[in-house]
Amino acid sequence: RADILNGTLRLNPNDPIPDLRPESTISTEFGFDTRFFNNRLRLDFTYYKTNTSDQIFRTPAPSGSGISSKFQNGGDIQNTGVEIALGATLFNNPDFSWDLDLNFSKNQSEVLEITSGFDELVVGNADFIREYRLVKGQPFGDVYSRGFLRDDQGRVQIDANGLPLTTTGLDVLVSNYNPDWLGGIRNSLTYKNFNFSVLVDIRQGGSVTSFTEAILARDGLLDYTVAGRDGSLVFGENIFEGEAAVLEGTDTPNNLTTNSEAFWNRVGGRNAPVGEAFKRDASNIRVREMVLGYSVPDKFLENNFFTSASFSLVGRNLFFISNKAGNFDPETLSSVSTTSNATGNGEITSEGTEAFAPPTTRTIGVSLNFGF
Repeated sequence: RADILNGTLRLNPNDPIPDLRPESTISTEFGFDTRFFNNRLRLDFTYYKTNTSDQIFRTPAPSGSGISSKFQNGGDIQNTGVEIALGATLFNNPDFSWDLDLNFSKNQSEVLEITSGFDELVVGNADFIREYRLVKGQPFGDVYSRGFLRDDQGRVQIDANGLPLTTTGLDVLVSNYNPDWLGGIRNSLTYKNFNFSVLVDIRQGGSVTSFTEAILARDGLLDYTVAGRDGSLVFGENIFEGEAAVLEGTDTPNNLTTNSEAFWNRVGGRNAPVGEAFKRDASNIRVREMVLGYSVPDKFLENNFFTSASFSLVGRNLFFISNKAGNFDPETLSSVSTTSNATGNGEITSEGTEAFAPPTTRTIGVSLNFGF
């Protein structure tokens, strides 16, 4: 297939797509919503299952076919999960009230089918540090990268210079960016005309890979690269502590020393970083929102133009209580990009990978509300 662009014949390496079908989703959901003790105890529960099929994949074509790839329908990705919301009014009298609301959600995904002739398929751009793959029977969201070379017992192989051997391709499953579960806690208190609420968000599980750290570590610009500059690093002992490591081709535990510069040159950098070395736990607990407000008593609004008035000081995304990723906010890379890219079609391009992401914004503002 060819066309003319600016007077030049241009060949399209992709097979025409006249018979593609639209993607479809079948969803099943049930649940209940209950109230007890005059609405002082509240429980919502939802279970769901969705199957998304007829997704559009670009698959490689045989070498001699005259095309490099073709688009075809396929895939069956199943998501099952629960969503639970529990609320309670702990105190309620004319001067003081306290409401506590908890929420919890958990989703599990599985790639049931990919497309005809494929049990594994690369989706999205492979770049310097990661590659996304769909693998039949595995969860959606698996990220592959370079890793430490291991023997059949899972022990990292160490060369004669005390440095870990690494794989050459993006063929090691290093992470899955989806959380194990999400939760939230909101406390809402009122005292006379004052009100205060705070929302804490919890994310447990999921991993991300930091391309930024890979580059900065190679250049010695991160605090943890200071250790071992005197040549005292021993892999498995004082760096990547707890990793079983043996000298290459033997059962001898690693006891060779190396220095920080050599180590981070081996695993870091831009062109061939070892993603396994820069995998970070995305678990975090953050204060998502805090509000302090005051409602003007009705007696001050009598014979006034306003029927109600309230003032609030509002803060959002204020701070972390805990952030296992350390140097960045996992939320800055929490959305899947589906824009067209070098692969020629819209696919996963950024989920689960941090690459010079700007920090999230903390906002503090004032809210004024008047009723007429």
